[in-house]
Amino acid sequence: MNEKTGNDQQPLLLIVEDEAPIRMGLSAAMTRLGYRVIAAENGSDAILKASENHPDLIISDIKMPVLDGIELKKRLGADPALAAVPLIYLSARSAVEDRVNGIRFGADDYVTKPFDVGELAARVEAVLRRARGERKLGFDLARQIDREEMERLRRELMQNFHHEVRTPLNNVMMFLEIVATQKFETVEEQKEFIRIARASGDRLESLISDIIFLTDLDQGVTNNVRQAFNPESHVLPSLKRRLMRYEGKSLNFVPIISTSGTIKAPRHEFAHAIQHLVDNAFKFSPKDGTVILKIVPGERGGAVVVVEDQGVGIPASLREQVFERYYQISQGPAREYQGLGLGLTIARAVFRSLGGDVTILESARGCCIQGTLPDVSVDDAAHG
Repeated sequence: MNEKTGNDQQPLLLIVEDEAPIRMGLSAAMTRLGYRVIAAENGSDAILKASENHPDLIISDIKMPVLDGIELKKRLGADPALAAVPLIYLSARSAVEDRVNGIRFGADDYVTKPFDVGELAARVEAVLRRARGERKLGFDLARQIDREEMERLRRELMQNFHHEVRTPLNNVMMFLEIVATQKFETVEEQKEFIRIARASGDRLESLISDIIFLTDLDQGVTNNVRQAFNPESHVLPSLKRRLMRYEGKSLNFVPIISTSGTIKAPRHEFAHAIQHLVDNAFKFSPKDGTVILKIVPGERGGAVVVVEDQGVGIPASLREQVFERYYQISQGPAREYQGLGLGLTIARAVFRSLGGDVTILESARGCCIQGTLPDVSVDDAAHG
């Protein structure tokens, strides 16, 4: 008779009526018709039971002590989880004002007392059918919006990916061709062409490493084998090579490392994460700006990594969103900054895989990002 809901159960009705005989009789009648029924004796009790059980429809009297039906509807409407639950009022035949107010405040229908159970059942089924249709329409619309958004993101990602791959690849091919055909005028010019090709190759290698890392991450493959290593010798050289990408900015890079000479982490993954944090600071720093990298002992052992820049900073409202995969503050072909929007995602994933985290701190100027690593015992760390 009634359509079953998604959980293979009949619709759940919440009956709100302060008069016990009516409440009990109506509950019994609706149960016989195949509905599941819970009952409340006033609006206050109804809110509690609605929050706990999430009914498919509410049948409520209007005139009740403690909390009447009108106020009940207002309270339900203020709760996002219950605002869409349809409601049918039971009202006295002479209380025209009550019925008008009920519809005004969002009731879906009303039945006058004394009511006929057959009529009420027909109204209940009609409202439930309408609610199912509205939900389906909402789901269909949401799915359509999701499809359109996914298509937009796909196009944007492919556009960015094409740019991120083609630009350095063209540089590699073009400048190596110039060197190979000896179309340079001086040895210094030859060295510069080779340097540009090398930097472009590094950029491609970094992009491929990011994609491989994320593929492994999605498959649950992470390297948590900690090695004791010196960050000055294993991290700084790659950071200085990255700085060469931004030589036109004349940035001042200040590394401050004081960790008793060692970090206990997967060496390659740690270096990869730090490269992204520092590269992010290089990217968003103004010309002649300063980027500071601090790697210091944590208060309870482990290590703390802090990267500070003098760029535009990140608004508080975006401080979690920027860690989302492929998120970029500037979008489209005219975007101001390079990259696929993976750097902060990867950095946080690395630190979290080691029991730490990466967060954005308050800063008077620019951006301040902090990464924390917990301490591990010597027995847990493989020396390398």
